Amino acid sequence: MLLPTMALAFAGSVLSPPPVLVPSPRDTAPRLVVLIIVDQFRPDHLLRYRAEWTGGFKRLLDEGMLFTDGRQDHAITQTGPGHSTVLSGRFPAHTGIVTNDFGVPDRLFPLIDDPKAVGASPHRFQGSALLDWMIARDSTTRMLSVAMKDRSAILPIGRARGEVYWWSKLGFFTTSRYYRDSLPSWVREWNQRNPMGDLVGRQWGLSKHEGAYLEADSLPAENGRDGRNTFPHALPRDLGTAAAMVPHFPWMDSLTLDLALTGVAALGLGIGDESRTDLLSVALSSTDEIGHDFGPDSRELHDMLLRLDGYLAWFLDSLAATTPRDRILLVLTSDHGTQAMPEQAPPTDGRAAGRAWPTAMVRGIATDLRDRWRTDFEIRFDYGIVTADLVALRSRGIDTDSLSRRLAARFQLEPYVDRVYTPRSLALAPQSDPIAGRWRHTVPDDFGWLVAVTPYEGITWDSWTVGANHGTPWLADVQVPLLFWGDGIKPRTVTRTVRTVDIAPTVARLIGAPPTEPLDGVVLPEVAGRTR
Repeated sequence: MLLPTMALAFAGSVLSPPPVLVPSPRDTAPRLVVLIIVDQFRPDHLLRYRAEWTGGFKRLLDEGMLFTDGRQDHAITQTGPGHSTVLSGRFPAHTGIVTNDFGVPDRLFPLIDDPKAVGASPHRFQGSALLDWMIARDSTTRMLSVAMKDRSAILPIGRARGEVYWWSKLGFFTTSRYYRDSLPSWVREWNQRNPMGDLVGRQWGLSKHEGAYLEADSLPAENGRDGRNTFPHALPRDLGTAAAMVPHFPWMDSLTLDLALTGVAALGLGIGDESRTDLLSVALSSTDEIGHDFGPDSRELHDMLLRLDGYLAWFLDSLAATTPRDRILLVLTSDHGTQAMPEQAPPTDGRAAGRAWPTAMVRGIATDLRDRWRTDFEIRFDYGIVTADLVALRSRGIDTDSLSRRLAARFQLEPYVDRVYTPRSLALAPQSDPIAGRWRHTVPDDFGWLVAVTPYEGITWDSWTVGANHGTPWLADVQVPLLFWGDGIKPRTVTRTVRTVDIAPTVARLIGAPPTEPLDGVVLPEVAGRTR
């Protein structure tokens, strides 16, 4: 499933033709590091449909080294924290990206040509990332990061300013004024092609005959954004509505890959100076949106992955036109896994699956304190953690340790709660407790929080009554694939547990760009060899 399939999907007018460039003679180092993050992608998704892959997934599995038990080894398994770990080699406790909300939103840096959207920057990201180590080795290093989501484009790169772009709900790719004051000509020209004009009203039908899908076409609690829970699905005919909805359709990922390839050619990534290694980061998020809407076991996600298999084949073929196969080092992983929809999930340890979102309870406690002290202490619940302005509380003589204990005791009364940590009890929790370890990997030392709550396995943090979600420290949410593909990497499947923080030190070893600070991750000897 190569370019002809893509052309059918886009009526032949959206995708760029593969650029034709003559590569430089080969030397021993990778010329281009490519990171592909498939959002909300579990290892079983990659393996479940293995017999059906004919494109990019097949090539990567046949020729690459797959770690089937990768872990986003922290407690709040959201997009922001997950993306922050992959090229930094450090847990969210050290990158400072604890949740999506405590991630990239930044009104000081509005978006170009989309002033009503919330601005974005990496101002909360702490420390360095792979790009910084590459620049330390060679100041001429070139980079490009493209994604549908702002946090997915920004966080793998760290704080460095550069070519970082994401999708505006107005129907084009943009960036924020943290990075530049105007879009470069190649992005403007891509936007001027107006790919959404070819997609409005388009139907998403099945890629294969209906009998090839074992999943039912409609399952409990599905939430199709077009108002349908069965195929076919369709984008609205209104351009503005379609542009905001296209992330919930497979085509968003093809648009992202197309902009990435356009940028590779425009910026000359992977070509030119033989001593230089460049970086391309691509985050694909349609799997996340479709997974939220229809769940990880749906016909829609199955078909989405079949299409992505074809998109990736076209992407790899197009890259080979600019950079030889043996000069590319590619890593594929995910920012988090996901849980089954509670309405479809079997019981865990005899306990029914379910949803919980205790904002009302936390809001009541916050309101009582605000009314008593006439001050908002910013007490909020967000995916298991209750945050607060500890300085403001302590300055008024409020014992925050006592407040944490009272709040923990209140949470323990909830039927969905497995365990609750206060800052003090987390520090004392045994090292053998993996859930405590994931919370330690999540919360920075200077972060203001009162309690960290873990629901029972099978309970999803969710304020919605439909759709699927992720965000807990349990295996379904933390488990992701790690796949390395490049010259000298032997095809192999490795079943031992590894972590996404191991990616950056491993890639750094392979390209000869030593990290400039201590890391949480380690070099994977299966990929990069053992230290002598």
